[in-house]
Amino acid sequence: MSREISLFTDYVQKENRVTNYCGLMMKLVYEESPKRFEELIVNLIQNDIDIPIGPFFSQQIKKNKSIPDLIITQKSISIFFETKLNDWFYSSQIKKHIEGFSDGSDRKILFLLSNFESDNLEQRFAKDFEIAEKNNIILQPLSYEDFINSLEAVAKTEYISNLIEEFKVYLDSRGLLPKWKYLLDVVNCSGTLHEIKDLVYMCPDKGGAYSHRRAKYFAPYKNKGVRAIYEIDAIVIVGKNVAEGTIKWNNSNLKKEHLIKTAKEKILKWDNRIEENKSVPLQVFLLSNPHPTSFLKSTKGGMLQSKKYFWNIAEDVKDSKELANKLNERKWEDFK
Repeated sequence: MSREISLFTDYVQKENRVTNYCGLMMKLVYEESPKRFEELIVNLIQNDIDIPIGPFFSQQIKKNKSIPDLIITQKSISIFFETKLNDWFYSSQIKKHIEGFSDGSDRKILFLLSNFESDNLEQRFAKDFEIAEKNNIILQPLSYEDFINSLEAVAKTEYISNLIEEFKVYLDSRGLLPKWKYLLDVVNCSGTLHEIKDLVYMCPDKGGAYSHRRAKYFAPYKNKGVRAIYEIDAIVIVGKNVAEGTIKWNNSNLKKEHLIKTAKEKILKWDNRIEENKSVPLQVFLLSNPHPTSFLKSTKGGMLQSKKYFWNIAEDVKDSKELANKLNERKWEDFK
């Protein structure tokens, strides 16, 4: 059932609520400035394409049978959004949206909005891009992070900027902003550094102290500091007796089958892990791209817990090398 975008939405489904609030933010930008809204749409498309929105004012333009003194014209534009809380799009639904556009629109855009967990979107939606292009439609996968960034780029008033901050808090509370990309997971690895050198960290999958938030970066702790930064390709849960394997998180473009196979091989290298896995499933962190650093804890005592998170510490870096360089010769206390 269709409804107007509203501040006082009564949608029960989380996906509909998120869609409503995304639409509301764009509506507020438009009401404040149609020109800013035009900039927003161009930013969202992530392509150098002219998207004229609003009326054009011109004069003394010759038409078929007359030359009006003043002409006000406006091109038509249709913008569709398919919004999902999880990265779960399928071609048949996309095709139906493409077929749903009116032939009379001068410009047609279909956004696929979700918290995309991989970067190979061109390959993944290749066939959908082809169908859209044949129908003169711009198809644009879009993450919530990019949506927020584009809103921030056009926000010129304190009112809109404050609303965007509140909206970010809302999206983050629903797990729709990828904060894991900027998170460093520091783990006490005093007894398992030999495994770390083999690009793996393993621990029981039984919750409590062994629970881990999704993170892009991993750092083994020993003797009051971190001496290397790694990237986490994936975390695989391997069932008892190296039986079934499931992907908990995949931060890479590596295939599921390869990750599960690699995780099992890592367990089978160590007799103590084989024995441990007989009684409990294991979380297997598959690591890559190690780079040396010297990131030290300067306060008294060791780690009070088995792990420590550094949030947003990697916002301005693109990989483990840059993060290692950033943290080298720094103290934990420099990052609260």
